[in-house]
Amino acid sequence: MRIDGSGTTPSPSDPGQSPLLRWAERLALAALVLYFLLHPLPRAWKSLITDFPNYYLAATLAHQGFDTSRMYEWEWIEREKDHRDIPVRVIGLVPLTPFSTLFAWPLTGLDSLTAKRVWILAMLALLFPLCWMLRRMTSLSYQRIALLFALSVPFYRNIEYGQFYVVLLLMIVAACWSYLRGWHTLSGALIAVAAASKIFPVLLFVFFIRRRAWRALAAGALTGAATIALTVVVYGWNVHRTYFREVLPAALHGEAMPPYVTSASISGILHFLFLSEPAWNPRPWHNSVAAFSILFPIVSMILLAPAILFIRRNDNSPHRILLEWSALLTAALTVSTFPASYNFVLMAFPACVLSALLLERKQYAWLATLLIVYVGIGIGWPFPTPAQIGGLAIFIYTPRLPLLVALLAAIYAMLRAKGAAAARSGDWTSFAWAAVMIVIVAAGIHSAWVRENGVRKEFAYRLPIDQKDFLNSHPQLEANELRRISFRFDGYHLVTTNAIGYAEDPQAGSSADDLTYAGGRGRLLVERAMTPESVVVDPANPTQPVVRNAQSPMLSADGDTLAYLRGDHGRMRLMTHEFSDRAGQKDRPLTSPALNVYEASFLSNSKYAFAASDGSRPPQVFLTDATHNNAPIGLGISRYPALSPDGVWLAFSHMEGGVWNLWIRNQRTGALQRIGDVPCNEIQPSWLKDSKTVLYSTDCGRNLWFTAIAERQVIP
Repeated sequence: MRIDGSGTTPSPSDPGQSPLLRWAERLALAALVLYFLLHPLPRAWKSLITDFPNYYLAATLAHQGFDTSRMYEWEWIEREKDHRDIPVRVIGLVPLTPFSTLFAWPLTGLDSLTAKRVWILAMLALLFPLCWMLRRMTSLSYQRIALLFALSVPFYRNIEYGQFYVVLLLMIVAACWSYLRGWHTLSGALIAVAAASKIFPVLLFVFFIRRRAWRALAAGALTGAATIALTVVVYGWNVHRTYFREVLPAALHGEAMPPYVTSASISGILHFLFLSEPAWNPRPWHNSVAAFSILFPIVSMILLAPAILFIRRNDNSPHRILLEWSALLTAALTVSTFPASYNFVLMAFPACVLSALLLERKQYAWLATLLIVYVGIGIGWPFPTPAQIGGLAIFIYTPRLPLLVALLAAIYAMLRAKGAAAARSGDWTSFAWAAVMIVIVAAGIHSAWVRENGVRKEFAYRLPIDQKDFLNSHPQLEANELRRISFRFDGYHLVTTNAIGYAEDPQAGSSADDLTYAGGRGRLLVERAMTPESVVVDPANPTQPVVRNAQSPMLSADGDTLAYLRGDHGRMRLMTHEFSDRAGQKDRPLTSPALNVYEASFLSNSKYAFAASDGSRPPQVFLTDATHNNAPIGLGISRYPALSPDGVWLAFSHMEGGVWNLWIRNQRTGALQRIGDVPCNEIQPSWLKDSKTVLYSTDCGRNLWFTAIAERQVIP
């Protein structure tokens, strides 16, 4: 690795360039490029596969002037996808940052598949500046850099899925290259943009702090603030409130997506081994909240700490700096709570750095080992994973994490050997950092212990659900049958639980999503999300809509009136439809256009409640009376109102500490009573006919908003 301080390569020669090796590299590269052109690229070119539609739809909604305050909600974003006929079965924005979606903004004038094709071409074009900067920093030949990309299965996944990580890799490599050239301001700004796009690059700011690169740090802080300001202007403050209060904490806990899966995540493996969940993980290897609470922060910090402590301010050699960046990037991926396969295209950077170093030392055996580990990290596990994995066997099917740990240990060994003299000279700041890390670990243990014990309080109220049901919403009990909307890999369906098991709605196999429904008085009405609008239909006669351009149907207590929500650019109004109305008679609005209605509970035209936001203010619950005086009732940040059949009680969810917990209000006295006190969400309550018991959705012990169903008697 021959590089001077300006980031230029003094010698064009490349060590280890024997004729036989050159021809072997060329043949391997040609074979891999041919494979890419014949298989991943055509597949990516002709189909929309998650995750590009996520970025594209969010940017499109903002570009069209939609109110996007609810775009992180699975049901809401699925509906907007269906209205635009985007040909991908399910969609969701968790845990994407708002800023990352703006990169798709220039493509919003195109249809979704054409936009993806332009995105693919852009990603391929970015390889040229990427390879140029890697060549300048490491002295590897373009052929060898191209070979490392060609060996990267995550690179193929990025192209196939239309993912973001090639852009992220470019920003990180450009930041390192800028730092080597002394452009610290640019370096800090690039890392800020990377961190605003994906959470974990924020760890690279530690490099600037340890090396006291204050210009880079200041530029990063200002750029980070600018990215937030930009997305607030584009998407509004409410969606950022949701992201910072709900999405980001769940991502840091490892619960932004289902944690009980075989992945390269430390959090995921520890969830699987030590934490029970009635549907997804009923029999962990050793059911112990204490083991999880202790191991998660300790193991994460053990793997991360050397990357921080081995940064040497008094060694400005390019070799050292490149190794330190490689260590931080690899450590960030290792401790990430959501390391999807496509993330690991980022490993091309440390792979180039280490390959150049090993070639310079002529350590070819270690170079071969590095390539095997690099390919193994990208592949993960090439064979099918059994449906049921027991206990410690999970490590057999999650080789990516051990390989990452092994590679990280090798980088740490190189850093320690190269920095031994500086370490002996002493650096008091390392002791200060170590003390801070100990405090962080102690706080992490306490936080995990309190959280994981708290969420398990809900298990006593859980009703059994199928393991394949990810999200279960809008529970209602009618004639001893439990109805709910269930999100599965094939979409959203109305599902009924009865004495003989699960029976889907007759139309559940259709290409449209059934997102909400209303039942009672012998009627069943379903919101079917279609293009260009949602319609409310009777499943027995789905070709004749009851109401068009209608969402979230609700039936009055007497069954004669249908209430529903109707939208205009994402802002909703509460409307009513009388079944006795003659054809062509207009439906009536119950709320003003100034309010954006989230959800409602409807007993009659003179007795209803709804949750709505006014401008950038958080949502709150409103009540009405015979004069339709819709007024907030001072419940703070609140949603999901549900009036009891006897009209005496109002159940609702109140936001506190970043979670929604269940409360009830006596409508006669105004007295409030807290029902739930758990560090997870209790939402969408509905009353049983006795007006004493509620059904509700809860994500306790699962992941953010992937809810199960619970039942609780709240009135003696």
